[in-house]
Amino acid sequence: MTTPPTPFVDFADGGFTDARRVETRPVHADVPPALADRFALVAVLREAQQPAEAVVLRVRDLTARHGPAEIPLVLKWYHRLHAPDRDVTQELRGLAERPAAHVERLLETGDAHGHPWHLYWSHGEETLEKYHEDHPDGLPAEAVRAVVRQLYDAVTALHERGVVHRDITPDNIMVQTRRGDTADLVLVDFGAAVHRPDETLESRTDWRGKPLYLAPEAGPLRQTVSEAGDWWSLGMIVAELALGRHPVEFRRDEEVLAEIATHDPDVGGITHRRTRLLCEGLLTRAPEHRWAAGQIRDWLDGKDPDVAPRTDGRLFPDAPARPAIEPFPFMGQEFTGTDRLALHLDQNPVAAARMLADQDDRARLAGWLGQFETAAGRSPEELGRLRDLRARLEQPPSVEVVVRLLNWLGPGLDVTWHGAALDPPGLRRLCQGARDGHAEAASLIRQLADHPEILTHLAERPGGHGLDETDRAWRVLRDRWQYTVRELERGRRDRALRRTVAVDAWLLQLAREPERTRGRLTDLLLRVRAEFPARVPWFDALLNAQDDDIRLVAAVLLTGRARQEAEQLRSRRDTEEYERLLAADQDGVLALLRRLDRLPTLGWALLGATVVTAPWTFVIGLADVLGRADEGAVVTAWLEALPAAAFVFVVELWTAVYIGPPFYHPDRSLAGLLIRSAERPGRLAQTRAGRWAGAALLVLAVFLGFYAIAVAPWLWPLASAVAVAAWSVRRGWAWRRLRRGRRARRVANRRGRPRTDTTGEQA
Repeated sequence: MTTPPTPFVDFADGGFTDARRVETRPVHADVPPALADRFALVAVLREAQQPAEAVVLRVRDLTARHGPAEIPLVLKWYHRLHAPDRDVTQELRGLAERPAAHVERLLETGDAHGHPWHLYWSHGEETLEKYHEDHPDGLPAEAVRAVVRQLYDAVTALHERGVVHRDITPDNIMVQTRRGDTADLVLVDFGAAVHRPDETLESRTDWRGKPLYLAPEAGPLRQTVSEAGDWWSLGMIVAELALGRHPVEFRRDEEVLAEIATHDPDVGGITHRRTRLLCEGLLTRAPEHRWAAGQIRDWLDGKDPDVAPRTDGRLFPDAPARPAIEPFPFMGQEFTGTDRLALHLDQNPVAAARMLADQDDRARLAGWLGQFETAAGRSPEELGRLRDLRARLEQPPSVEVVVRLLNWLGPGLDVTWHGAALDPPGLRRLCQGARDGHAEAASLIRQLADHPEILTHLAERPGGHGLDETDRAWRVLRDRWQYTVRELERGRRDRALRRTVAVDAWLLQLAREPERTRGRLTDLLLRVRAEFPARVPWFDALLNAQDDDIRLVAAVLLTGRARQEAEQLRSRRDTEEYERLLAADQDGVLALLRRLDRLPTLGWALLGATVVTAPWTFVIGLADVLGRADEGAVVTAWLEALPAAAFVFVVELWTAVYIGPPFYHPDRSLAGLLIRSAERPGRLAQTRAGRWAGAALLVLAVFLGFYAIAVAPWLWPLASAVAVAAWSVRRGWAWRRLRRGRRARRVANRRGRPRTDTTGEQA
């Protein structure tokens, strides 16, 4: 007699460690970095939430090794300690060499970052579970037969190679195409598959599968794995498709396992005789009497194989029959299982509220719940909660009581409220819907904000872990929002920063997934800022405050204003640049004009000086000829005429050179002044009043002329010279001030900033 060897698990495979529970893959919802050069991500089909789950992605193979690069493929990346069995992988590669009907085709395998990956053909996105939802009343017999035929081919092909799938469920069966009520099916997901389990030396403790589809012998902790378990799973799927519902009313794992271990599934509701016969043969609890490939083949050929006798609902003949549960009516249906009732109450909140508001309906519900106080399998704590709920149902229940009622009815159901999932992915969709303006999502966000007990009590449900902490963090963020907004507004009311449902949705996401949401907000703001035509300082300050999540949400709300200010700033800078370039061009043009127009400018200066000095000779000569003036005055006038004329010419020419073209004439030249002075009397003379005024001025001029000739002929050259000199000084100072301002504007434009002159106006 020999002692069997002690089982030893290598350290690299997780022996004596927690390696199976430690995630070492660098990404959980993306192409592995080592494969990024080959595969392009198309969609994330499943994110790995824990090491036991595979990363499932739809990708395109850029190398086109298995067909055109445009054809999508499915990449599955496993944790090294939760990967498919190596022998199973080898058999799948063998099946891929001659494609087996209705079995997922494995194209290629490899390792990335120390973890194995598989590459499969893509078979679409619709599962048999979704397909069944479109047929709530059950499939016709012919459609059920088509499903059985396809799954029979798939399971038989696996069993012939010694592979037991272990996880045949509707969500692991893909629907490639539909043709009326029939569908083209493919069996996928071999992560739990085992190769030749009868050759295993020790019992298996890696418990796998979903209780609703597990065979009775696969329920214990030390799980029994055999081909018969796959045929039981097929029977459950067929019964569910034929009935339109699962034949087991329970949903909690322990209740389901206890039910299938002690009672035959109820398939009496299947009206088609041969379909019911198939389900009875496949759902026989004794694996040695259960139908296998031979009996199913006969059934498909139209034969009626024998079925082992079924029990009357008792595991042993002398065991008491299970008590019958009186159904509870709701929305035209009758419910005997608590899980299904919880699901319908949650998905139909309006009808549920109407039912709970009616005293008779509440009394009927309390009486129905009383049946479970004597049912087996309920802990004292659970029964205590039930008694408390029944007492509270005497009055219209509050929101807290409704949540506690749903938790008691369906503790194993996924965390939902009014049909909306509140696990992290579902909460993201809910918050996004509220931000997009969907009325139902916005109403749910408001209800969650007004009733903190919802999230607090839903934390007890699967997928709801941490919702109580989320609610507390959410309320802290909502209180901080008001103070942060006051700080940002600084006394000015800003409608963009009002706390709306969209704001509450962002804050709820931050409370539930702070790191992920903070990263998403930062990425969103960085993309928005990259589109701005110019940087906005206050927006950059909000974005840089990454430790303050409230300011990130405020930045999202203020992106419209920031974009408008960026466009205004860019427009102002474009205008300044245009003015700078224009000023530079004008400088060049003016320099050229000054060179070209210098001689004409000097000519206008000579003309103006000549027009001023020419009348002197006439006036002084006339005074000398007529003898009306004193001889000394005439001599003095002749002595002043020559230097005064020279002085006028020099001053006017110097003014023309100092100011230069084109600014000298006609606005600042003596000739231009004389021309403008001549135009005004001419226009005035065209009117009747102007003619009288012109005649009076002419008489006055003649009188003054005779006075100058007779009394002071020397006054003409002296007055003309003084007037020209004074006006030239004024013109020089004005031009100097104007030139200084123009120079300052050019300097400011070159530096890229506007300049304000001394009058307060922007230059």
